[in-house]
Amino acid sequence: MTLKDIKTNKELLVRLGIECVFDAERCGRLRWFGHVERKNKDDWVAACRDMVVEGEKGRGRGRKTWQECVVEDVRKLKFRKEDAQNRVTWRRGIYGKPSNLR
Repeated sequence: MTLKDIKTNKELLVRLGIECVFDAERCGRLRWFGHVERKNKDDWVAACRDMVVEGEKGRGRGRKTWQECVVEDVRKLKFRKEDAQNRVTWRRGIYGKPSNLR
């Protein structure tokens, strides 16, 4: 391939067999979310997920929280939070393999 061969990034990623960074990050985030979602409600990890931090906020636009990213990922992939309870189905959905979601 040379610069004269005008190819899009998607074409190059497919041709080289490389996964997009955003997709890899989404898979990791949703994998962790499924793990935490299946935890017992009295577990400390589950308690920290719903914790609200007190204090003053800085100026400017705040950073996106982990929970906001998860909600956006779940919506993009057309999942429901309840789907995370079935580990096999959840992992198949995350990695793009056919599943019985919905």
